[in-house]
Amino acid sequence: MTDTSATEIRAAADKLRTLATSATHEDRTRWEAGHTLGSKSPVVVDNHERPTVLIETWAKRREHVDAYLAAFASPAIGIGVAHWLEQTANEITDCGGFAAGAVDGPMSDRDHNSWSAALTVARSINGTTPTGATT
Repeated sequence: MTDTSATEIRAAADKLRTLATSATHEDRTRWEAGHTLGSKSPVVVDNHERPTVLIETWAKRREHVDAYLAAFASPAIGIGVAHWLEQTANEITDCGGFAAGAVDGPMSDRDHNSWSAALTVARSINGTTPTGATT
């Protein structure tokens, strides 16, 4: 029996890896908050001297928005999260499924919390919500 949680998580890992890899240009996987040469306007860039990614925000406290985007939107983070999701899906499958692991397997509360967190992240990436849940 295929565990749908592992399937959802694996699909999100594949999607995120594809998106993060596609967002990488000239092997630049880390984005930084700062400014381009000759400009003092705060932006997020993949390279200050020759940016191929430039994100400009106009939000209140944009320095916080820029710092967040640089920290979490960088392709390197997406690739790392995709790896974590894939590993979690493998653990769920190896344990016989989310429900089996929770009841019969060697699953600790830490495992359950980690698996639940991965499923929440996966559903956000996939744009889905579980049956009966509200957004």
